[in-house]
Amino acid sequence: MVLVLSTPLLYRFIRLGNLAWFTNDNQFGNDPHYLKAERVRVLQIILGYGYFVYHGSLLLGWGNMLSFVLVAFFVSTINEIIGSKYGLIFGGKYHYKPDATPGPIIFGIPILIPLVWSGLIYMGVNYSSLITGLIVSQQTFNTGFSLIIFTGILLTILDMVLDPIAVDEGRWSWMKPGSYYGVPSLNFLGWFGTVVIILSIFFNLVVPLNNAKDVSFLIQYSPSVLFAILPAIAARPCYERGLKIPGHIGLLFSFLLMVTMVLKYMSL
Repeated sequence: MVLVLSTPLLYRFIRLGNLAWFTNDNQFGNDPHYLKAERVRVLQIILGYGYFVYHGSLLLGWGNMLSFVLVAFFVSTINEIIGSKYGLIFGGKYHYKPDATPGPIIFGIPILIPLVWSGLIYMGVNYSSLITGLIVSQQTFNTGFSLIIFTGILLTILDMVLDPIAVDEGRWSWMKPGSYYGVPSLNFLGWFGTVVIILSIFFNLVVPLNNAKDVSFLIQYSPSVLFAILPAIAARPCYERGLKIPGHIGLLFSFLLMVTMVLKYMSL
């Protein structure tokens, strides 16, 4: 939680020399501190990913968590390659800006991208588990189908906030920009489909775990808390950049996620 909330402030401090939570977009540019600030974001992704892997090992078991990590990484990478090179899956051809995302590149795809896919889906399915009451480690494809669909919907809504920011920042660009702040509408169908494919394969590989580690409610659903506040955090750069609709969606989505989570907790 501290990592999620502090990173935007530290990022701004490195680039602008102040701790402003809200900054006018025209203050950002190709400044000499950009890559240094990006290393902070990379560190956030790596540490967050490491926490999710450890968290998953407690609740799913190492075997199931390894299955999730491998499936999420390879499927998202393959879909990204197909989407960027051939214009399939996400509604058109696009390409990543090499110097906008530090780290190794795999066939034009920054290696951090599949890590982000994995982390977002893990948070999403954890939240879905909380709301539906279905324990991930005890599901098969048939019994976990509602988890799959619900998580796909959640991630698709989240992408309506995240994708416009990335396009506006120049992290990637579409050959034929779409009507939603440059993002093609079919991109969101591609997001939903990618999440469904990853989780469908995963639940076909799950080995039921009936002796998961006994952890507190807060630890068990900490990824859900992070998932619930993420859209609100992403709304800030939306408003900075004049992306009003994604910003509104982010705030409303976070509000609904948090209220639903609190009501679910009170009903337990």
